[in-house]
Amino acid sequence: MAVATFPDPILDAFAAVVARRPDEPLIASPARRWSAGELDRAAAGLARRLAEESLPPGRLVGLAAPPGPALLAGYLALRRLALVPVLCDSSEPTPDRLAALDRLGVALFLWTGQGWPEATGAWVASRRAPAREAEVSPTTGAVKLSSGSTGLPRGIAVPAAALLADDAQLAESMGLAAEDRLLAAVPLSHSYGFSSLVLPALVRGSLLVVPEERGPFAPLAAGAALGATFLPTVPALLGALVRLARPPAWPATVRLTISAGAPLSPETAAAFRARYGRPVHVFYGASECGGIAYDREGGAAERGTVGEPVAGVEIALDEESGRLIVRSPAVADGYLPEPAPDLGGGRFRTGDLAQWQGREVRLLGRADDLVIVRGKNVNPREVEEVLRALPGVSDVCVLGVDGPEGPRSLLRAVVAAPGGAVGYRRVLDFCRPRLAEHKLPKSVVVVDELPRTERGKLDRSALAALVDSA
Repeated sequence: MAVATFPDPILDAFAAVVARRPDEPLIASPARRWSAGELDRAAAGLARRLAEESLPPGRLVGLAAPPGPALLAGYLALRRLALVPVLCDSSEPTPDRLAALDRLGVALFLWTGQGWPEATGAWVASRRAPAREAEVSPTTGAVKLSSGSTGLPRGIAVPAAALLADDAQLAESMGLAAEDRLLAAVPLSHSYGFSSLVLPALVRGSLLVVPEERGPFAPLAAGAALGATFLPTVPALLGALVRLARPPAWPATVRLTISAGAPLSPETAAAFRARYGRPVHVFYGASECGGIAYDREGGAAERGTVGEPVAGVEIALDEESGRLIVRSPAVADGYLPEPAPDLGGGRFRTGDLAQWQGREVRLLGRADDLVIVRGKNVNPREVEEVLRALPGVSDVCVLGVDGPEGPRSLLRAVVAAPGGAVGYRRVLDFCRPRLAEHKLPKSVVVVDELPRTERGKLDRSALAALVDSA
Protein backbone atom coordinates (compact mmCIF):
# COMPACT_ATOMS: atom_id res chain seq x y z
CA MET A 1 0.00 0.00 0.00
CA ALA A 2 1.38 3.38 -1.02
CA VAL A 3 0.99 5.83 1.83
CA ALA A 4 1.12 9.54 0.98
CA THR A 5 3.80 11.57 2.72
CA PHE A 6 1.80 14.78 3.14
CA PRO A 7 1.96 16.00 6.74
CA ASP A 8 -1.08 15.44 8.91
CA PRO A 9 -0.79 16.34 12.62
CA ILE A 10 -3.96 14.38 13.43
CA LEU A 11 -2.42 11.16 12.08
CA ASP A 12 0.76 11.89 14.03
CA ALA A 13 -1.21 12.41 17.24
CA PHE A 14 -3.17 9.17 16.71
CA ALA A 15 0.04 7.23 16.08
CA ALA A 16 1.29 8.47 19.45
CA VAL A 17 -1.94 7.29 21.12
CA VAL A 18 -1.52 3.82 19.58
CA ALA A 19 2.12 3.64 20.65
CA ARG A 20 1.27 4.72 24.20
CA ARG A 21 -1.79 2.55 24.86
CA PRO A 22 -2.46 0.08 22.01
CA ASP A 23 -4.61 -2.34 23.99
CA GLU A 24 -6.69 0.04 26.11
CA PRO A 25 -10.30 0.73 25.01
CA LEU A 26 -10.67 3.81 22.81
CA ILE A 27 -14.32 3.35 21.77
CA ALA A 28 -16.85 1.53 23.94
CA SER A 29 -20.55 0.82 24.27
CA PRO A 30 -22.19 -1.11 27.09
CA ALA A 31 -21.73 -4.28 25.02
CA ARG A 32 -18.63 -3.74 22.83
CA ARG A 33 -15.08 -2.39 22.93
CA TRP A 34 -12.45 -1.35 20.39
CA SER A 35 -8.91 -0.55 21.46
CA ALA A 36 -6.67 2.01 19.81
CA GLY A 37 -4.75 -0.86 18.23
CA GLU A 38 -7.93 -2.41 16.79
CA LEU A 39 -8.94 0.92 15.30
CA ASP A 40 -5.45 1.33 13.84
CA ARG A 41 -5.57 -2.12 12.21
CA ALA A 42 -9.09 -1.58 10.84
CA ALA A 43 -8.03 1.74 9.30
CA ALA A 44 -4.93 0.15 7.79
CA GLY A 45 -6.95 -2.65 6.21
CA LEU A 46 -9.47 -0.23 4.77
CA ALA A 47 -6.68 1.99 3.44
CA ARG A 48 -5.15 -0.98 1.60
CA ARG A 49 -8.48 -1.64 -0.05
CA LEU A 50 -9.03 2.02 -0.96
CA ALA A 51 -5.54 2.27 -2.46
CA GLU A 52 -6.85 0.09 -5.30
CA GLU A 53 -9.08 2.99 -6.36
CA SER A 54 -5.88 4.87 -7.38
CA LEU A 55 -7.23 8.26 -6.42
CA PRO A 56 -4.58 11.01 -6.40
CA PRO A 57 -3.95 12.99 -3.19
CA GLY A 58 -6.40 15.79 -2.51
CA ARG A 59 -9.46 14.11 -4.03
CA LEU A 60 -12.72 14.43 -2.09
CA VAL A 61 -14.35 11.24 -0.74
CA GLY A 62 -17.76 11.21 0.90
CA LEU A 63 -17.76 9.39 4.25
CA ALA A 64 -20.83 8.13 6.12
CA ALA A 65 -21.23 5.60 8.94
CA PRO A 66 -23.58 4.99 11.89
CA PRO A 67 -22.41 5.69 15.46
CA GLY A 68 -19.41 3.60 16.45
CA PRO A 69 -15.76 3.16 15.44
CA ALA A 70 -16.62 2.94 11.74
CA LEU A 71 -16.51 6.69 11.14
CA LEU A 72 -13.12 6.97 12.85
CA ALA A 73 -11.70 4.03 10.89
CA GLY A 74 -12.94 5.49 7.60
CA TYR A 75 -11.53 8.88 8.44
CA LEU A 76 -8.08 7.51 9.30
CA ALA A 77 -7.99 5.30 6.21
CA LEU A 78 -8.73 8.20 3.87
CA ARG A 79 -6.23 10.53 5.48
CA ARG A 80 -3.49 7.89 5.27
CA LEU A 81 -3.92 8.06 1.51
CA ALA A 82 -3.99 11.90 1.62
CA LEU A 83 -7.63 11.79 0.50
CA VAL A 84 -10.03 14.34 1.97
CA PRO A 85 -13.13 13.06 3.81
CA VAL A 86 -16.42 14.88 3.23
CA LEU A 87 -18.31 14.26 6.48
CA CYS A 88 -21.84 13.06 5.66
CA ASP A 89 -24.80 12.41 7.92
CA SER A 90 -25.53 8.68 7.88
CA SER A 91 -29.22 9.32 8.56
CA GLU A 92 -29.69 11.72 5.64
CA PRO A 93 -31.75 10.42 2.69
CA THR A 94 -29.41 8.94 0.09
CA PRO A 95 -30.63 11.02 -2.92
CA ASP A 96 -30.03 14.27 -1.01
CA ARG A 97 -26.62 13.10 0.16
CA LEU A 98 -25.50 12.03 -3.31
CA ALA A 99 -26.74 15.25 -4.90
CA ALA A 100 -24.67 17.22 -2.39
CA LEU A 101 -21.58 15.12 -3.11
CA ASP A 102 -21.93 15.52 -6.87
CA ARG A 103 -22.29 19.27 -6.54
CA LEU A 104 -19.02 19.38 -4.60
CA GLY A 105 -17.20 17.25 -7.16
CA VAL A 106 -16.71 14.18 -4.95
CA ALA A 107 -14.82 11.32 -6.63
CA LEU A 108 -15.86 8.43 -4.36
CA PHE A 109 -18.49 7.70 -1.72
CA LEU A 110 -17.38 5.46 1.16
CA TRP A 111 -20.08 4.24 3.49
CA THR A 112 -21.17 1.39 5.73
CA GLY A 113 -24.37 0.50 7.53
CA GLN A 114 -22.40 -0.99 10.45
CA GLY A 115 -21.21 1.26 13.23
CA TRP A 116 -18.98 -1.58 14.46
CA PRO A 117 -17.78 -3.18 11.18
CA GLU A 118 -16.51 -6.74 11.50
CA ALA A 119 -14.36 -6.59 8.34
CA THR A 120 -13.40 -4.23 5.52
CA GLY A 121 -16.06 -5.96 3.44
CA ALA A 122 -18.67 -4.07 5.46
CA TRP A 123 -17.66 -0.93 3.58
CA VAL A 124 -19.07 0.09 0.20
CA ALA A 125 -16.89 2.29 -2.02
CA SER A 126 -18.87 3.65 -4.97
CA ARG A 127 -17.29 5.84 -7.63
CA ARG A 128 -19.06 9.07 -8.52
CA ALA A 129 -19.15 10.84 -11.86
CA PRO A 130 -19.57 14.54 -11.06
CA ALA A 131 -19.47 17.15 -13.79
CA ARG A 132 -16.16 18.35 -12.35
CA GLU A 133 -14.03 16.27 -10.01
CA ALA A 134 -12.77 18.55 -7.27
CA GLU A 135 -9.25 18.59 -5.89
CA VAL A 136 -8.12 20.42 -2.77
CA SER A 137 -4.88 20.56 -0.82
CA PRO A 138 -3.99 17.11 0.58
CA THR A 139 -3.36 18.84 3.92
CA THR A 140 -7.10 19.52 4.18
CA GLY A 141 -8.22 17.45 7.16
CA ALA A 142 -11.93 17.34 6.35
CA VAL A 143 -14.73 18.98 4.42
CA LYS A 144 -17.74 19.76 6.57
CA LEU A 145 -21.18 20.19 5.02
CA SER A 146 -23.29 23.26 5.67
CA SER A 147 -26.51 24.24 3.92
CA GLY A 148 -25.84 28.00 3.84
CA SER A 149 -28.50 30.68 3.47
CA THR A 150 -29.68 29.42 0.06
CA GLY A 151 -30.34 25.88 1.27
CA LEU A 152 -27.87 24.49 -1.29
CA PRO A 153 -25.18 22.35 0.30
CA ARG A 154 -21.76 23.96 0.65
CA GLY A 155 -18.53 22.35 1.63
CA ILE A 156 -16.20 23.91 4.20
CA ALA A 157 -12.57 22.91 3.63
CA VAL A 158 -10.76 22.76 6.98
CA PRO A 159 -6.99 22.11 7.16
CA ALA A 160 -5.88 19.35 9.52
CA ALA A 161 -3.84 21.96 11.39
CA ALA A 162 -6.99 24.05 11.93
CA LEU A 163 -8.90 21.04 13.25
CA LEU A 164 -6.07 20.33 15.67
CA ALA A 165 -5.95 23.99 16.75
CA ASP A 166 -9.69 23.94 17.46
CA ASP A 167 -9.30 20.79 19.56
CA ALA A 168 -6.49 22.37 21.59
CA GLN A 169 -8.42 25.62 22.11
CA LEU A 170 -11.55 23.80 23.26
CA ALA A 171 -9.59 21.49 25.57
CA GLU A 172 -7.98 24.51 27.22
CA SER A 173 -11.24 26.44 27.54
CA MET A 174 -13.29 23.49 28.79
CA GLY A 175 -10.61 21.90 30.95
CA LEU A 176 -10.69 18.59 29.04
CA ALA A 177 -7.95 15.99 29.52
CA ALA A 178 -7.03 12.62 28.03
CA GLU A 179 -8.65 10.90 31.02
CA ASP A 180 -12.10 12.29 30.20
CA ARG A 181 -14.73 9.89 28.90
CA LEU A 182 -16.75 11.46 26.11
CA LEU A 183 -20.42 10.58 25.70
CA ALA A 184 -21.63 10.52 22.09
CA ALA A 185 -25.06 12.12 22.41
CA VAL A 186 -24.73 14.06 19.12
CA PRO A 187 -23.88 12.73 15.62
CA LEU A 188 -20.16 12.14 15.11
CA SER A 189 -20.26 13.41 11.50
CA HIS A 190 -21.65 16.85 12.40
CA SER A 191 -19.14 19.61 13.03
CA TYR A 192 -20.14 19.75 16.71
CA GLY A 193 -19.72 16.03 17.24
CA PHE A 194 -16.56 15.75 15.18
CA SER A 195 -14.78 18.49 17.14
CA SER A 196 -16.16 17.53 20.58
CA LEU A 197 -15.95 13.73 20.31
CA VAL A 198 -13.99 12.33 17.36
CA LEU A 199 -10.94 14.57 17.54
CA PRO A 200 -10.35 14.21 21.31
CA ALA A 201 -10.49 10.42 20.89
CA LEU A 202 -8.01 10.41 18.01
CA VAL A 203 -5.70 13.13 19.30
CA ARG A 204 -5.62 12.54 23.07
CA GLY A 205 -6.90 8.97 23.35
CA SER A 206 -9.97 9.93 25.37
CA LEU A 207 -12.48 7.09 25.62
CA LEU A 208 -15.46 7.62 23.29
CA VAL A 209 -18.66 6.20 24.82
CA VAL A 210 -21.26 5.23 22.20
CA PRO A 211 -24.83 4.17 23.08
CA GLU A 212 -25.83 0.67 22.06
CA GLU A 213 -29.47 1.53 21.48
CA ARG A 214 -31.21 4.22 19.48
CA GLY A 215 -33.43 6.81 21.12
CA PRO A 216 -32.92 10.27 22.60
CA PHE A 217 -32.17 9.04 26.12
CA ALA A 218 -30.02 6.00 25.22
CA PRO A 219 -26.78 8.01 25.67
CA LEU A 220 -27.68 8.67 29.32
CA ALA A 221 -27.84 4.94 30.04
CA ALA A 222 -24.54 4.33 28.23
CA GLY A 223 -22.90 7.20 30.07
CA ALA A 224 -24.02 5.86 33.43
CA ALA A 225 -22.79 2.35 32.59
CA LEU A 226 -19.34 3.45 31.41
CA GLY A 227 -18.63 6.42 33.68
CA ALA A 228 -18.81 9.22 31.10
CA THR A 229 -17.46 12.56 32.33
CA PHE A 230 -18.17 14.90 29.40
CA LEU A 231 -21.55 15.19 27.67
CA PRO A 232 -22.07 17.45 24.63
CA THR A 233 -25.79 17.78 23.89
CA VAL A 234 -28.36 20.07 22.26
CA PRO A 235 -31.19 22.27 23.57
CA ALA A 236 -33.86 20.00 22.09
CA LEU A 237 -32.86 17.11 24.34
CA LEU A 238 -32.52 19.32 27.42
CA GLY A 239 -35.92 20.88 26.75
CA ALA A 240 -37.53 17.46 26.39
CA LEU A 241 -35.98 16.31 29.67
CA VAL A 242 -37.18 19.21 31.78
CA ARG A 243 -40.72 18.86 30.42
CA LEU A 244 -41.00 15.22 31.50
CA ALA A 245 -42.80 14.46 34.74
CA ARG A 246 -40.37 11.59 35.43
CA PRO A 247 -37.18 12.19 33.46
CA PRO A 248 -34.31 9.67 33.39
CA ALA A 249 -31.44 10.13 35.81
CA TRP A 250 -28.43 12.16 34.74
CA PRO A 251 -25.19 10.12 34.81
CA ALA A 252 -23.58 10.83 38.19
CA THR A 253 -20.05 10.72 36.74
CA VAL A 254 -20.68 13.51 34.20
CA ARG A 255 -18.79 16.55 35.46
CA LEU A 256 -19.33 18.78 32.40
CA THR A 257 -22.45 19.15 30.27
CA ILE A 258 -22.34 21.52 27.30
CA SER A 259 -25.10 22.61 24.94
CA ALA A 260 -24.60 23.84 21.37
CA GLY A 261 -26.13 23.71 17.91
CA ALA A 262 -28.98 26.11 18.70
CA PRO A 263 -29.78 28.75 21.36
CA LEU A 264 -30.46 27.37 24.83
CA SER A 265 -33.27 29.34 26.40
CA PRO A 266 -32.81 30.80 29.90
CA GLU A 267 -35.94 28.93 31.01
CA THR A 268 -34.59 25.53 29.92
CA ALA A 269 -31.17 26.21 31.47
CA ALA A 270 -32.74 27.23 34.79
CA ALA A 271 -35.13 24.27 34.77
CA PHE A 272 -32.26 21.86 34.13
CA ARG A 273 -30.26 23.30 37.02
CA ALA A 274 -33.29 23.04 39.30
CA ARG A 275 -34.04 19.47 38.20
CA TYR A 276 -30.53 18.00 38.27
CA GLY A 277 -28.65 20.35 40.59
CA ARG A 278 -25.96 21.19 38.04
CA PRO A 279 -25.49 23.80 35.30
CA VAL A 280 -25.36 23.53 31.54
CA HIS A 281 -22.36 25.26 29.95
CA VAL A 282 -23.34 26.81 26.61
CA PHE A 283 -20.95 26.55 23.69
CA TYR A 284 -21.18 28.66 20.54
CA GLY A 285 -19.31 27.70 17.40
CA ALA A 286 -19.57 27.37 13.65
CA SER A 287 -18.47 24.80 11.10
CA GLU A 288 -16.36 27.50 9.45
CA CYS A 289 -14.20 28.30 12.47
CA GLY A 290 -14.79 25.80 15.27
CA GLY A 291 -15.36 27.14 18.76
CA ILE A 292 -16.17 30.85 19.16
CA ALA A 293 -17.44 31.37 22.71
CA TYR A 294 -17.83 29.19 25.78
CA ASP A 295 -19.52 29.52 29.15
CA ARG A 296 -16.78 28.57 31.60
CA GLU A 297 -18.79 29.33 34.75
CA GLY A 298 -22.07 27.64 33.82
CA GLY A 299 -24.70 30.38 34.10
CA ALA A 300 -24.43 32.18 30.76
CA ALA A 301 -27.58 30.69 29.23
CA GLU A 302 -29.60 31.89 32.21
CA ARG A 303 -28.17 35.38 31.57
CA GLY A 304 -28.99 35.17 27.85
CA THR A 305 -25.38 34.99 26.64
CA VAL A 306 -23.07 32.34 25.17
CA GLY A 307 -20.09 33.07 27.39
CA GLU A 308 -16.66 34.54 26.66
CA PRO A 309 -14.39 33.95 23.64
CA VAL A 310 -12.73 30.56 23.43
CA ALA A 311 -8.98 30.55 24.16
CA GLY A 312 -7.06 31.67 21.06
CA VAL A 313 -10.14 33.26 19.45
CA GLU A 314 -10.49 36.98 18.71
CA ILE A 315 -14.01 38.35 18.33
CA ALA A 316 -15.02 41.69 16.83
CA LEU A 317 -18.34 43.22 15.81
CA ASP A 318 -18.77 44.80 12.40
CA GLU A 319 -19.58 48.45 13.13
CA GLU A 320 -21.89 48.81 10.15
CA SER A 321 -23.88 45.57 10.22
CA GLY A 322 -23.41 44.30 13.79
CA ARG A 323 -22.26 40.91 12.46
CA LEU A 324 -19.80 38.94 14.54
CA ILE A 325 -16.29 38.46 13.08
CA VAL A 326 -13.96 35.67 14.21
CA ARG A 327 -10.19 35.40 13.87
CA SER A 328 -8.61 32.14 14.97
CA PRO A 329 -6.06 29.48 13.98
CA ALA A 330 -9.06 27.16 13.62
CA VAL A 331 -10.70 29.09 10.75
CA ALA A 332 -11.29 27.05 7.58
CA ASP A 333 -9.62 27.73 4.25
CA GLY A 334 -12.86 28.45 2.38
CA TYR A 335 -16.11 27.23 0.86
CA LEU A 336 -16.64 24.65 -1.87
CA PRO A 337 -17.51 24.61 -4.73
CA GLU A 338 -17.32 28.43 -4.86
CA PRO A 339 -15.31 30.55 -2.42
CA ALA A 340 -16.88 33.52 -0.60
CA PRO A 341 -15.27 36.65 0.86
CA ASP A 342 -16.68 35.96 4.34
CA LEU A 343 -14.34 33.00 4.90
CA GLY A 344 -10.60 32.59 4.55
CA GLY A 345 -7.23 33.92 5.62
CA GLY A 346 -7.85 33.13 9.27
CA ARG A 347 -11.04 35.23 9.35
CA PHE A 348 -14.74 34.32 9.32
CA ARG A 349 -17.48 36.93 9.07
CA THR A 350 -20.51 35.15 10.50
CA GLY A 351 -24.13 35.84 9.71
CA ASP A 352 -24.90 36.24 13.42
CA LEU A 353 -25.80 39.59 14.93
CA ALA A 354 -24.29 40.07 18.38
CA GLN A 355 -23.41 42.53 21.10
CA TRP A 356 -21.14 42.51 24.12
CA GLN A 357 -22.69 42.01 27.55
CA GLY A 358 -19.73 42.76 29.76
CA ARG A 359 -17.07 40.27 28.63
CA GLU A 360 -19.68 37.85 27.29
CA VAL A 361 -21.27 37.57 23.85
CA ARG A 362 -25.01 37.96 23.45
CA LEU A 363 -26.46 36.71 20.15
CA LEU A 364 -29.24 38.77 18.61
CA GLY A 365 -30.28 36.58 15.69
CA ARG A 366 -29.25 36.22 12.08
CA ALA A 367 -28.54 39.17 9.78
CA ASP A 368 -30.49 37.51 6.97
CA ASP A 369 -33.52 37.08 9.25
CA LEU A 370 -34.10 40.84 9.63
CA VAL A 371 -37.54 41.97 8.44
CA ILE A 372 -38.17 45.48 7.11
CA VAL A 373 -41.56 46.68 8.35
CA ARG A 374 -42.63 50.21 7.35
CA GLY A 375 -39.02 50.99 6.51
CA LYS A 376 -37.71 49.88 9.91
CA ASN A 377 -35.55 46.84 10.69
CA VAL A 378 -37.17 44.29 13.00
CA ASN A 379 -35.18 41.45 14.53
CA PRO A 380 -37.54 38.46 14.88
CA ARG A 381 -35.52 37.29 17.88
CA GLU A 382 -36.83 40.24 19.91
CA VAL A 383 -40.43 39.26 19.20
CA GLU A 384 -39.69 35.61 19.97
CA GLU A 385 -38.27 36.50 23.39
CA VAL A 386 -41.49 38.33 24.24
CA LEU A 387 -43.71 35.47 23.08
CA ARG A 388 -41.76 32.85 25.01
CA ALA A 389 -43.02 34.53 28.17
CA LEU A 390 -46.66 34.06 27.12
CA PRO A 391 -48.25 31.31 29.25
CA GLY A 392 -49.18 28.31 27.12
CA VAL A 393 -46.39 28.84 24.56
CA SER A 394 -43.74 26.11 24.61
CA ASP A 395 -41.78 27.24 21.53
CA VAL A 396 -41.97 30.01 18.95
CA CYS A 397 -40.53 31.15 15.64
CA VAL A 398 -41.15 34.58 14.13
CA LEU A 399 -40.39 35.07 10.46
CA GLY A 400 -40.86 37.57 7.69
CA VAL A 401 -43.47 36.98 5.01
CA ASP A 402 -44.38 38.91 1.88
CA GLY A 403 -46.87 41.77 2.22
CA PRO A 404 -48.24 44.78 0.34
CA GLU A 405 -44.99 46.71 0.93
CA GLY A 406 -42.83 44.00 -0.60
CA PRO A 407 -41.02 40.74 0.21
CA ARG A 408 -40.54 39.99 3.92
CA SER A 409 -42.40 43.09 5.03
CA LEU A 410 -44.80 41.46 7.51
CA LEU A 411 -44.20 39.42 10.67
CA ARG A 412 -45.75 36.01 11.18
CA ALA A 413 -45.51 34.17 14.51
CA VAL A 414 -45.55 30.38 14.54
CA VAL A 415 -46.22 29.34 18.12
CA ALA A 416 -46.17 25.88 19.62
CA ALA A 417 -49.07 25.74 22.03
CA PRO A 418 -50.19 22.18 22.81
CA GLY A 419 -53.94 21.96 22.91
CA GLY A 420 -54.39 25.24 21.05
CA ALA A 421 -54.32 27.30 24.25
CA VAL A 422 -53.10 30.39 22.38
CA GLY A 423 -54.66 32.27 19.47
CA TYR A 424 -54.11 35.44 17.45
CA ARG A 425 -56.02 37.78 19.75
CA ARG A 426 -54.20 36.55 22.85
CA VAL A 427 -50.81 36.90 21.10
CA LEU A 428 -51.64 40.44 20.01
CA ASP A 429 -52.93 41.50 23.43
CA PHE A 430 -49.78 40.11 25.07
CA CYS A 431 -47.38 41.78 22.62
CA ARG A 432 -48.99 45.23 22.33
CA PRO A 433 -47.81 46.64 25.70
CA ARG A 434 -44.37 45.08 25.24
CA LEU A 435 -43.49 45.88 21.63
CA ALA A 436 -43.67 48.84 19.26
CA GLU A 437 -46.57 48.79 16.82
CA HIS A 438 -44.45 47.88 13.79
CA LYS A 439 -43.06 44.84 15.67
CA LEU A 440 -46.47 43.24 16.27
CA PRO A 441 -47.11 39.97 14.37
CA LYS A 442 -49.73 40.40 11.65
CA SER A 443 -50.54 36.70 11.52
CA VAL A 444 -50.24 33.77 13.91
CA VAL A 445 -50.04 30.06 13.16
CA VAL A 446 -50.58 27.72 16.12
CA VAL A 447 -49.04 24.24 16.02
CA ASP A 448 -48.49 21.51 18.58
CA GLU A 449 -44.71 21.49 18.10
CA LEU A 450 -42.09 23.27 16.00
CA PRO A 451 -40.06 20.92 13.79
CA ARG A 452 -36.42 20.80 14.84
CA THR A 453 -33.42 18.80 13.70
CA GLU A 454 -31.61 16.38 16.01
CA ARG A 455 -29.17 19.21 16.75
CA GLY A 456 -32.05 21.35 18.01
CA LYS A 457 -32.01 23.77 15.10
CA LEU A 458 -35.24 24.81 13.48
CA ASP A 459 -36.03 22.69 10.42
CA ARG A 460 -36.92 25.50 8.01
CA SER A 461 -38.23 23.33 5.17
CA ALA A 462 -40.42 21.29 7.53
CA LEU A 463 -41.64 24.53 9.13
CA ALA A 464 -42.63 25.94 5.74
CA ALA A 465 -44.60 22.80 4.95
CA LEU A 466 -46.25 22.92 8.39
CA VAL A 467 -47.26 26.55 7.96
CA ASP A 468 -48.60 25.89 4.46
CA SER A 469 -50.74 23.00 5.69
CA ALA A 470 -52.01 25.11 8.59
